[in-house]
Amino acid sequence: MKIAIIADHRHALKKPYGGGLAMVTHKIVQKLSEKGIQVDVYAKSGSECQNLHALDDHFAEGSPFSCIRSENYNPIEIKNAIIYAEIFQDLERNEYDIVHNHSLNYLPIILGNRLKTRFVTTLHTMAFPEIKFALDYIKEESHQEFIVVSESLRDQYSKFLNFPKVIRNAIDLNDWKPNFETNNEYCMWFGSICKEKAPHLAIEVAIKANKPIILAGRGKNSEYFERFVAPLLKNPLVSYVGEQDRSQINRLLRNASALLFTSVWDEPSALAISESLASGTPVLSWDKGVASEIITEEVGQICEPIDTNAMAEALKNIDKFDRKACRKYAEENCNIDNMIEEYIQFYESLIEENAEVY
Repeated sequence: MKIAIIADHRHALKKPYGGGLAMVTHKIVQKLSEKGIQVDVYAKSGSECQNLHALDDHFAEGSPFSCIRSENYNPIEIKNAIIYAEIFQDLERNEYDIVHNHSLNYLPIILGNRLKTRFVTTLHTMAFPEIKFALDYIKEESHQEFIVVSESLRDQYSKFLNFPKVIRNAIDLNDWKPNFETNNEYCMWFGSICKEKAPHLAIEVAIKANKPIILAGRGKNSEYFERFVAPLLKNPLVSYVGEQDRSQINRLLRNASALLFTSVWDEPSALAISESLASGTPVLSWDKGVASEIITEEVGQICEPIDTNAMAEALKNIDKFDRKACRKYAEENCNIDNMIEEYIQFYESLIEENAEVY
């Protein structure tokens, strides 16, 4: 089997990852290769992948785009258009069994619909206007397959797609070592510090429960941080440790009493929840997005959205959760090896369909 993977062009596939999408895409590439599948990767230069086709080699400093300025000219959009035009020219020249698109850009959906090779797009995020435009453009004659990463995301895309397949994003359990006997009182929040993920609400919950909280993540210099987070750091219960690598996050997380997952938007994937459970740490979350698809009453609690009082009460009773049950749940439901098997089975079904046609 020969597969081409199109990654999101904004972040290289290497540690430290620029986000959960880069991590998942890189893991997919690595795991498929370990299975003996030939994988060509179309990703940002600097990605640590074999068979890499760098997406931005032609756009170094001093490129012709850097000297053009116009109110009606968007150099980023032009650059993206050229990147994806070149990718699809290359895809046409190579003989792949499957082309699998993990980009968040709308152009591969449009261009992939004309590709002779079976084309698959995994939709990792909500239906932004550009994505809606692409889906609307191809809806009369779609020649590709779509996967979504959660049931809640399938609900969002039901207006544009007929029952896309659900394959939930998962984690490499080897990256997350558990601790079953922590006596620490502190809870934890980690992620990108922004209004959508609302760490200030996690701080509010911890203060109401009179529990220490450790926050980790990038975004200290943002307006949101200065306005909503920085003033709360004066409280002695609150500690901010800045951006940490995954091993450091695991160390903090596996010794925490709980993860407070306080995103106020509908998270489509929420890998942090899986990472916490794999560390043996129960999770408290609002009933938004994918959270209720992952968290069961054995491993955490779902609270009414933005009810900090309810989450604070749950935090006071966090010891009722069995940390071994959290890890076991992650092993059974959040394991990337299971996700890879689902993808391979899906690839094989599409290849078999092609063989029947020809």
